[in-house]
Amino acid sequence: MRKLLLSVSILSTMLLSSCGEETTETIDNTVNLPDTYNFKNVDHSGQDQRLDMLNEIANYVKSSNDGDIVDKDIVLDMLTNDNYSWDKSELNSSTKQIADKIEPQAGLTIGNWIEELSSISGSTATGSNGTAGLVQSNSGTKQYLFSEFGMEYGQLIEKGLMGALAYYQATAVYMGASKMDVDNETVEEGKGTEMQHHWDEAFGYWGVPNDFGSTGFVYDKDADYARFWAKYTNAVNDVLGCNSKIMKGFIKGRDAINRKDYTTRDAAISEVRQEWELVVAGMAIHYLNGSKADFADDALRNHQLSEAAGFIWSLQFNPETRMTKSEVMDILENKLPNLYEVSIQDLNDIINTLATTYGLSDVKDAL
Repeated sequence: MRKLLLSVSILSTMLLSSCGEETTETIDNTVNLPDTYNFKNVDHSGQDQRLDMLNEIANYVKSSNDGDIVDKDIVLDMLTNDNYSWDKSELNSSTKQIADKIEPQAGLTIGNWIEELSSISGSTATGSNGTAGLVQSNSGTKQYLFSEFGMEYGQLIEKGLMGALAYYQATAVYMGASKMDVDNETVEEGKGTEMQHHWDEAFGYWGVPNDFGSTGFVYDKDADYARFWAKYTNAVNDVLGCNSKIMKGFIKGRDAINRKDYTTRDAAISEVRQEWELVVAGMAIHYLNGSKADFADDALRNHQLSEAAGFIWSLQFNPETRMTKSEVMDILENKLPNLYEVSIQDLNDIINTLATTYGLSDVKDAL
């Protein structure tokens, strides 16, 4: 299989690291934080471009649900930004790429998913337990391409990249010691100090606009930013109140960096990591609940379980995760190995495990 990743050299300094090595100034408890992220010299254009690229990849791989062939080489070109536009209508002029930002081991898994999707895409077969192919919903209005085990690889690839790229880069890389214990004195016009810029890049991977707080944290579902983590944070906001919590955490951290208050910065790091992780777990429970409601419909059930699996798999990429990688894999391998054969009890077991781990037992039915 063609290598998905171009660089792994940064991994050793970014995972599971603390960020409090610099001298901390006295904390001013009377600080009034702004309502928006409109600080001076904010630039997350690189993250915006990568989310644009991820959007095109997601659209391409999910075209397999229409019976289209998905060419693995095109997906890999898109990941490495090698004439990445799959329909060739508009080639990307950006120098950015996605492949070198994916968590290395996760990149190998995503590469396998791309291989599998490519091998079954374009099939005219009707999918069923043991046979890869297209499956229509009972109403005939929805259609998805599933593997012989009922997995929708298009969803795994999209959600997997959300986790192993955006979520990982924001919480593990840019909030890690290798990006936080850096210069915070020299200002580059348009980007700020090195530390400020790294924090802004973490914010960029969330995907909301800088003035999000000015709306009272009300999300515009028709806006350009209505995608990926911004979209799903909003999906569970009514239950978790996460829009304002994550936004305020990012604002708190940037303000603290501006004031060279690294104790408050580190507190903000932990707040953003923990609140964002609740979104990941909450979305997994949301789709598990949906799959229970549509249990008798193979297409709708397996589609939602594929989304749930992608979110569960993504839990591992937060340095402060409350669920270890082995626990994540235990759920996926022992409870969701074949989506055609899953039971209601299996789904309840997963929901209860996630709800207990993340303190969501009281709201699990509302997600």
